[in-house]
Amino acid sequence: MEGCLGYQDIKALQDLVCPPKDSDSDDDLPQAGARKLGPGHIGVESATNVVSGQHAGPHAPLEEGTDDIWHPSEADAAHVSEAYDPREVPEYEMKFKQAVTAEDVFLSMGFKTPSTASCEWLSILVKMPRESHDKIELNVESEAIDVRSPRYRLHLATPHPVDPSVSSAKWHADASALEVILKLVRELDDVNF
Repeated sequence: MEGCLGYQDIKALQDLVCPPKDSDSDDDLPQAGARKLGPGHIGVESATNVVSGQHAGPHAPLEEGTDDIWHPSEADAAHVSEAYDPREVPEYEMKFKQAVTAEDVFLSMGFKTPSTASCEWLSILVKMPRESHDKIELNVESEAIDVRSPRYRLHLATPHPVDPSVSSAKWHADASALEVILKLVRELDDVNF
């Protein structure tokens, strides 16, 4: 039988994973002050959780005095619905745009450069062939857009935060594409522009 492990193979694997206690190797001897670490020790424990003995994350106890039955990390259904959505992800193009004047182009008097750091707008063209504009739902958030139709679903994180109240969308019937124009919000806007 090929592929089956015999007793000697299993014993060798066990010795590899858990060395025998009677080993004479200096590497196997416990060191003074050393403690055994495992996968649960990866990351940094916050001081408040260590002192109070409470855990953080999905296994943390719920806050008292609330009617919550789900921990906030368990209630995030956005990533679950994205993973199991059978709809096709449409093809899309992402382009940065900037408003330039003659002074920027010919005289180079402003602080704008041709790089994306000087762009104020982000244009996303979502191609959805065989779809009509009345069946499309668009949701723009500060860090993502969500485009849905009976055939397509696109949840796309934006490379920079955007302002949903200033953003706009336009349906191009000839190309069966939705163009979403998003106003970028950046910390260094005064420096970049």
